[in-house]
Amino acid sequence: MDPYGLLYRNALFPLWEGVLRKRPTVSRLAYLEQTQRLSPAELRERQAATLRRLLRHAYANCPFYRARFDEAGVDPARIRDQSDIEKLPLLTRDDARDSLGARASTVRPFPTIQKTTSGSSGRPLTIAYDTDSESWRQAVKWRAYKWAGYRPGDRAIHYWGPQAHIPAIGKRAKVTVDRFFRRERYLNCVMQSDEALENVVQTLARERPAVIVAYARSAGNLARYVNERGARAWDTIPIICTAEQLLPQDRAAITRAFGDAVFNSYGGRETMLIAAECDAHDGLHVSTENILVEVLITENGRQRAAAPGELGEVAITDLHNLGSPLIRYLNGDLAIREVPDRCACGRSLERLRSLEGRKTDTFRDGRGQQIHGMLFPVLMLPYATAVRHYQAIQHVDRSITLKVVPTPEFAAVRAKLMKSLEDAIAGVSIVIELVEEIPASTSGKHHPVIVEAA
Repeated sequence: MDPYGLLYRNALFPLWEGVLRKRPTVSRLAYLEQTQRLSPAELRERQAATLRRLLRHAYANCPFYRARFDEAGVDPARIRDQSDIEKLPLLTRDDARDSLGARASTVRPFPTIQKTTSGSSGRPLTIAYDTDSESWRQAVKWRAYKWAGYRPGDRAIHYWGPQAHIPAIGKRAKVTVDRFFRRERYLNCVMQSDEALENVVQTLARERPAVIVAYARSAGNLARYVNERGARAWDTIPIICTAEQLLPQDRAAITRAFGDAVFNSYGGRETMLIAAECDAHDGLHVSTENILVEVLITENGRQRAAAPGELGEVAITDLHNLGSPLIRYLNGDLAIREVPDRCACGRSLERLRSLEGRKTDTFRDGRGQQIHGMLFPVLMLPYATAVRHYQAIQHVDRSITLKVVPTPEFAAVRAKLMKSLEDAIAGVSIVIELVEEIPASTSGKHHPVIVEAA
């Protein structure tokens, strides 16, 4: 029994969202909990109606899209549903960066909220959206959190990146108060020394949170620390992994350290949550009511929809951001779509089978042949107990440095690992460098593979 949790969910949360912030988050959450179990056909029709509304608005009120659609000879009024959307031009990251002002709506709703991505695939990108879109983002987040057993007001640890994007002292104070009432404790996941990890373990043992929300790679590193030292002092704690690709070896370590309630999720600062795992653990449910997700294959300079099981580029359309629309935005990620059937959980939301890193994570062997960076999570899986953390870097000259934070078992498998690397990526110089720590980026993310730009 958690009296405060009940009070927060039933009174404080609706008061905060509906009265103080004037956001219909609670009613939209109730709507999403109903629509997730509609028939696939009805879900597609509702999504299509929202898409048509977005396109009419973008063409009429956003100079960038009017010029873009006219140049491509596309009449948005003739786009009926997702099957027609391929007629619209794609929006690259550079397009999105250079068009921020021109994509803004000239009528209400205006883009009043701005965020900047970490720039892990290049220069940072600023995106904007309106307050109504924010309420959809919050509702989608809480629906997915509920799948993992996390409800508003539950005691939560967020093992997260630094909060440097909260600039003003007054704003920081407000955020601190908000988190106190929401019972959210934020711990910095950038610090990965043994001392820092031990402090996190002691905090978890002392506070016994109902849930942990964490950067995926940081959660894996923390879990390996717990496992190596036999430091687990708690029953199952659900962990929602986000912000980074959840690698198989990280999931295995997290399961051992925290129990089998591990939930993968996929999102980005451009749109927040895109897809999330339910308790059936069979792919990630797309937030169909808020996001249209395409997985695309490029052939002979043209795009086609990827079939289930094919690896393709992700393009997203933010269905409710009328303030500064993102339509067919290529976010740089690669994914595999799942077979379109109803999940064992009973939800009919479409699913992604898996996320497979970023398009920029493509290595080349000595002949110049492409090798996707997802090779490394697969190749490193047999060495999970010998490697605490790793990062593969291909330099401009194609040589590769594999940085490894080793466990005591590593010395016995080093030669075997090197042979596996040389067989998989022939014709390039490969060096294994042992290090004590692999720092996270300034945003707190850990990048297992890096391809240096020429």
